[in-house]
Formats: sequence, C-alpha cells, structure tokens
Amino acid sequence: MSRHHQQNPQVGKQIIPLLGCLLLFSVMNVTVFNVAVPDIAKDLGLTPSLAGWVITGYAMVYAIGSLMYGKLADLFPLKRLMTIGITLFAAGSVIGFFLDGYMWLLIGRLVQSAGASCVPALAMIIPARYFPPERRGTVMGVVASFIAFSSGIGPIVGGFVTGALHWKYLFLLSLGTLLLLPFLRKALPNEERRDGSVDAIGAGLLAAAVAMLMMGITTSGLGYIASFAGLLALFIAKSRKSHDPFVSLSLFTEGPFRYAIVAAFLSSSTGFSMMLIIPLMLKSMFQLPADQIGFVLFPAAMGAALFGRIGGKWVDRFGSIPMMLIAASFMIIGFILISLLSGFGPVVVACSLILPNIGFTLMQSSLSKLVSLLLPREKTGSGMGIFSLTGFLAGAIGGTLTTKAVDWNLSFPAILLFFAIVIALQMCIVFFVLRGKVSRMSAT
Repeated sequence: MSRHHQQNPQVGKQIIPLLGCLLLFSVMNVTVFNVAVPDIAKDLGLTPSLAGWVITGYAMVYAIGSLMYGKLADLFPLKRLMTIGITLFAAGSVIGFFLDGYMWLLIGRLVQSAGASCVPALAMIIPARYFPPERRGTVMGVVASFIAFSSGIGPIVGGFVTGALHWKYLFLLSLGTLLLLPFLRKALPNEERRDGSVDAIGAGLLAAAVAMLMMGITTSGLGYIASFAGLLALFIAKSRKSHDPFVSLSLFTEGPFRYAIVAAFLSSSTGFSMMLIIPLMLKSMFQLPADQIGFVLFPAAMGAALFGRIGGKWVDRFGSIPMMLIAASFMIIGFILISLLSGFGPVVVACSLILPNIGFTLMQSSLSKLVSLLLPREKTGSGMGIFSLTGFLAGAIGGTLTTKAVDWNLSFPAILLFFAIVIALQMCIVFFVLRGKVSRMSAT
C-alpha cells in the first residue's frame, strides 16, 4: 500500500501550527453565527427561515467548495489555491461587515464560504502530501483536535461578540486569516502545475447535484430530491464518457475506498447530529440559555482537542482500523451514558459528553489517515475532497433527520440510543468488511 508522496520534513514542521490557526478561523466561522441568527432576524426584520439561510447557504457552498478545492489540488499548487481561498474568505468578511441589508449579508457569507471551504480539503491533503505514512496519523490527530476546539469555542465566541458588540463584528474575526497568508505562502513549497484538465461540465453537474441534495435535505422538498437524482445520473454518464473525469468513478468501484466512505458517513451523521441534539436537549430539559449551553458543551470540546494529538499518535502506532474500533466503542458507550443519565442534570451531561466527543475526534483522524493511504497520489486531492464532502452531507442529513425525530416527539434518550445503533453498524462494517480488504491490500 505504498504511495509516492512528496515529503519535506521542514515544510511539515512549519505548516502544522499555521494550519491549526487557519482551521481555527475557518471552522469557528461555521458555528460562530449560529447563536446570532435570532438577532439577525430581529435587526433585519426577517422570518426565521430567511435568517437561517445565513447558516444553510454557508454550509451548502462549504460542502461543494471542499470537493472543488480537493480536485483542483490534484492539478494546481497548494500555495495558489490557499491564496485564492484566503483572499475570498477575507473579501466576504469585508462585504458582510461594511455593506448593509439582507442581500449583502447573504452575499458576504457565500463569498466567505467559497474561500473558507479551501481549508478542510487542503488540511486533509497537506498531511498526505508532506508527511510519511508513519507520521500521518499524528498530524491528522492535530487537525482533528483543532477542529474540535474550534467547534467548541465557536458558539461561545459568537454569543460574547454578539452580546458585547453586534453580530456584524463576527465578520471581522475572519480577517485574521490575512495575517497568516504571508507565512503560509512562505511555508508551502513551490510546485509546478501538473498535467490534466478540469472537467468543467462534470464539475458543474456534481455541484448542482450536491446543491439540490442539500436543498432537499433542508426543505424536505421532493422536487429537489428528484432534481438531485437526475443531475447525479447525468454526472455519472458524463464521467463514464470522459477521459479525465472530474471525479474518477473507479474510486467507488475498486478497492476499499468506498467502504471507508460509508464508515465516514455513518460516524459523521451521528457525530454532527450529537452536536445538534445536545443543545436542543439542554434547552428542553433544563431551560438553559444559549451561553450556559455553550459552557456545558465546552468541556467535551476541550477534552476532544487535548486528546486529538495523543489519539493521532496511537493511530500511527497501532493502525487506523484498531483505533476506529476503539473510537466506535467510545461513541457507543458515550451515547448510552447520556441516554441513561441525562436526567441527572447538565453537569452529568457535560461529563458524559466527553467520551463520544473524544471518540468522534479519534474516528476522524483514523479515517483521514486510512483514506489518505488508500488513494493513489494522482487522486489524493479529489479523494480527500470526497471524504470532506461526505462529512458535510452526512452532517446535513443526520441533522435534518434528528430535528424531525424531535418534531415527532421521540424522546432524546431514544434518539441517542439510535445513534449508538448506527455506530454499532459502522463498527460491524469496519471489523467484518474494511479490515479484511485493507489487510489484503497491504499484502499486495
């Protein structure tokens, strides 16, 4: 399973802290506006659904962009892509802060997302390109810990800035990425543009299909789902005829990559849904305000962040498959504990939440390393882009189904037990299917 990657230890040492800071701004920007939506709706006289597009529109472009940047990374230097992404991120921040009105607010968020979406895809590609396989898990663990930390402090920072100043000042936080750009450009090596072309028609069809799917998920519109199916069929037909397709279909027909993507979908759907349902549960059961909910979530986020680096080293030492099984066990036990003990109060929930959060972070770093090893070098960008896209789509689908389950008056403990069942299914796929296929691949 050896792959020929460019490996530069000096680049690796320089890029890790810079990548962590960039992830801090990018990931935090996904969640920092969540707590500000009620104030945005009030200030601009919007309905909740219109105000919600500040979040939904951002997530849609973020998901599509992560795949696009991943594919472009197979052809273009990372330095150029990172420069374009950070510039767009900052431009969207300026638009959102200085221009008034709902339309400019939405445009600012969409431009922000078009830039920020370079970060998750490239953050997965950089370890695969500049680090040897035996160190890759450690780096993936650092990436996962920064994501966990950023997700945890996002709502807290958002609530503080919105309460102390105004929600518009949330846009200014993202300008910090401009300070990182010169250092990133210096740390990333000069690369030549590689041979190949971008299948623009295929890219457009896939982007439109993903957009229709996310619209269908968020609105429960059957018309959007039908459009998604039609566009996906056209994309597959176009890819089969193309000599250089936007996404090679062989990724899904050969080797264990497709099983790793299924495992990623199952873990992400429950992991991201957990982040959604716990605040709903705390609000419903204990009538906690937004700032106190943030503090209940904070210990688990910090626990996951601190454990990320250790977990990454374990992935390098013991392998991705064993650590995925341990991570799944953590998530299952954690979900069961919250389900059984949530009635004892917010403090108990905060303590119980640490285990599934650590499990989810360890799962992400294990899967990231595994996927990077399963991909040939010429498909690393598009493959890691698909991996990132899978996580966002899984989160959207899982979140929608979770909120519908709440609307149907299913109890929070029952929903959490269902999460445990989903991870148990993933555990079976990893143990009975993926483990054997990866072992056979390593032996060849």
